[in-house]
Amino acid sequence: MALASDLRPVRSGSSWIERGVTALAFLSLLILVVLPVGSLLLGSILSETGFSLEYFEEALTGRLYLRALQNSLILGFFTALFSVVLGVPLAWAVGRTNVPGKWLIRITVALSYLAPPFLTAIAFVNLFSPNAGIINVFLRDLLGLSFSPFDIYTMTGLVFVTVLHTFPFVYLLAASAFESIDSSYEEAAQILGARKLRTALVITAPLVAPAILSGTLMSFVNAIALFGSQAIIGMPGRIYTLPTRIYTLFDYPPQFGLASALSLVFIAITVLALYLQRAYLARRSFVTLSGKGARPQLIDLGGWRWLVIGFVVVAFMLAVVLPFSTLILMSFRATSEPGMFGLSLEHYRFILFDYSITRRAIFNSLILATAAATITIILGTGISWVELRTKLKSRQILDYVSLIPLGLPGIVMAVALVQFWLRMPVALYGTLGILLLAYVGRYIPLGVRAANASFRQIDPSLEEASRILGAGWGRTMREIVVPLIRPGLFAGWLLVFVPVIQELSASILLFSSNSITLAVAVYNLYEVGRPEPVAALAMVNMAVIGLAILVVRWFGARRPGTDIVT
Repeated sequence: MALASDLRPVRSGSSWIERGVTALAFLSLLILVVLPVGSLLLGSILSETGFSLEYFEEALTGRLYLRALQNSLILGFFTALFSVVLGVPLAWAVGRTNVPGKWLIRITVALSYLAPPFLTAIAFVNLFSPNAGIINVFLRDLLGLSFSPFDIYTMTGLVFVTVLHTFPFVYLLAASAFESIDSSYEEAAQILGARKLRTALVITAPLVAPAILSGTLMSFVNAIALFGSQAIIGMPGRIYTLPTRIYTLFDYPPQFGLASALSLVFIAITVLALYLQRAYLARRSFVTLSGKGARPQLIDLGGWRWLVIGFVVVAFMLAVVLPFSTLILMSFRATSEPGMFGLSLEHYRFILFDYSITRRAIFNSLILATAAATITIILGTGISWVELRTKLKSRQILDYVSLIPLGLPGIVMAVALVQFWLRMPVALYGTLGILLLAYVGRYIPLGVRAANASFRQIDPSLEEASRILGAGWGRTMREIVVPLIRPGLFAGWLLVFVPVIQELSASILLFSSNSITLAVAVYNLYEVGRPEPVAALAMVNMAVIGLAILVVRWFGARRPGTDIVT
């Protein structure tokens, strides 16, 4: 099998099926991405009197919106900074040292990423809210304090909770880079007398700077886009950000034009951050692998390993033990019992049998997540095939357009869809259909990237041989291509399914009573002040995610060569 670099596009347009796939790829991106974003732009410059920049003027000069912009930038900056502070040492410990307990680091990262951010926020509100937080109440009673030592409803609290979700981005990219660099650079530094800490800071860190910077950018973009934690922690503390300000603009009467202008400001911030990253990397060389191959050599930390282990344990306690144990405790706490240690299943009984919304929300979420993941993978496969296996001159446009949603937070995608579909004669607003469009449009980059990477591992000569032997395009795809790329497609399917189950930022603007999702049901229960049922429903949410991962892993494992990594 030839190397991926020797890919030769297959002849284009040889059948009506191929032409149909190409047309479908362009049409799907037009409907899912281009037209909604175009409607967003039109909505921001068209007022009742015609063309106007009044919405942008209000968004860029209004005190409320400038403050929200400032808060978003502060949140993004400090979240990215502390994601590096937490993620890089953990990645370095796994990739470059002999520290024991690396499995604990991997579990910490996996659970931090898989746990929905709004559930983590709810857990820490139960712990550190000024009046009723478990830890605050305990310390007041123990020490006889007249004040609460902690207040989660601050920018510090918001940054802290957000970091617990974003540091895995830095870790995952940095860990891969640490494992790839040639250790001879570090050996040379140590031969010249550099200590281990100086070697790590002066030699190793600059070599993995591109990976760290990419993780930092992802942390920044995700931090400013998360609606759930900003609403649960920020709004009670009157810390409004761009997502929460956009959300308030949908109160009656809705201000679609101003929401569109703020959404475009959001997109501009993301584009600017990406430009600055590329400009920085373009001026420097970060080559770390030579033709001689890397020689991985783990650093013996000696007595310093206990400090690293302590750092890992603290991270595990903050990111996993505290939030999960809090939600579990709250879900079993008996409200009729005095004290906090009475246990009961009443909250699970309520949400599973008495609270009819739960069953509807679980059903809707599973249907939407399954459909969105499946459609995304199918479209991603078609788009990647057109890009890599045809000679169509405009095929590169597909790849670029498919990446646009990476810079569109969920709430921005929701505003774009509202602006577009309210102008259409089809009544989609408040239905499962518009939620499905939002999910597929937002996560289609994941499907395209998964299929693209899988196609690049297959020599096109296999498809050419099938054609020569008389097989049509459909049979070639069904019997040759799809079985070979199936492992990558399963992984991509799971990468879409999990965030769709967790999705809140787009759902909160698009749902109705009939199309409510599991994440929205949790948020609504929280808003009406039912902490124990909220915790029980949160555990149901996590159980659904965990069960889905197990099912997909089992289903994928039944096929030779399939290895789905979560």
